[in-house]
Amino acid sequence: MDGLSTFRGRRCLVTGAYGFIGAALTRLLSQAEAEIFKPSRVELDVADAVAVDAYVRKCAPEFVFHLASEGVSRTVPLEKLLRSNVRGACNLVSALGRLALPPRVILLGSGFEYAAKDGLIIETDAVRPFSDYGASKAEACALVRQEGTSLPMTWVRLFNVYGPGEPEARLLPYLVSRAVQGLPIEVTAAEQRRDFTYVDDVAEGLMRLALRLPSDASWEIYNLGSGQDIRLRDFIEEAVTALCERGINPDVRFGAKPYRPGEPMKHLPDLSKLHRHLGWAPTTPLANGMRASVAALLRP
Repeated sequence: MDGLSTFRGRRCLVTGAYGFIGAALTRLLSQAEAEIFKPSRVELDVADAVAVDAYVRKCAPEFVFHLASEGVSRTVPLEKLLRSNVRGACNLVSALGRLALPPRVILLGSGFEYAAKDGLIIETDAVRPFSDYGASKAEACALVRQEGTSLPMTWVRLFNVYGPGEPEARLLPYLVSRAVQGLPIEVTAAEQRRDFTYVDDVAEGLMRLALRLPSDASWEIYNLGSGQDIRLRDFIEEAVTALCERGINPDVRFGAKPYRPGEPMKHLPDLSKLHRHLGWAPTTPLANGMRASVAALLRP
């Protein structure tokens, strides 16, 4: 993690710090000896503009990582998505813009903002979400760009992230839980092609993007992923291998479930801009990341 020592002693605000990606990010920031402000949802409701303004003034961050979000792993009502993902992001950016010294700001978007495409998706491609979650992120992206004209900001679109700490509703925890119980694991034919990135690589990428931000106002959008075209069936079979190594033999039934309506069979990012500007790429091989993820899920 060369270069990340720059965070030593720097004030960093992380919203969503107790979530899946937030926990990995705060761990890496802690290793870099940053001063971390990580309010829980009880401590800070990002949809409460007055509370956000007061908290931001209190901590006066130099770097902000806005990870707090609804609807990533489970379906929630559209009203709740708009309250958290749109209003919350706008409240934060508005409050940060009123600080005497503007912080560098990283905001999490989603690959689900993009329209489906057969080829690799680049940052300038059409935004046409195929889910309410993607729509809430696309709206937030447009509004925070308008709201934060005095801030150095980067909007980071993630694709498929996996690793220790994944919420129970996601694919890998479901696979492991069913396997441990000796229950059949019913999935689609799993021919979808996705980009799976290990969570620690995502956290490191966010930190590197934050360090790249200038001190004056700016706006950039980046895709962040592993750069690997992985068939969903191969991802599942990698999980099966990791479980078998621990004496657990999953009963996976491919094709037992239909594909979800409107789900693209191929959804992969072009990472040329990330590689060109950072000179960095995620390094965790799928097999290694999967073993670590399965080991974490099996811990009592």
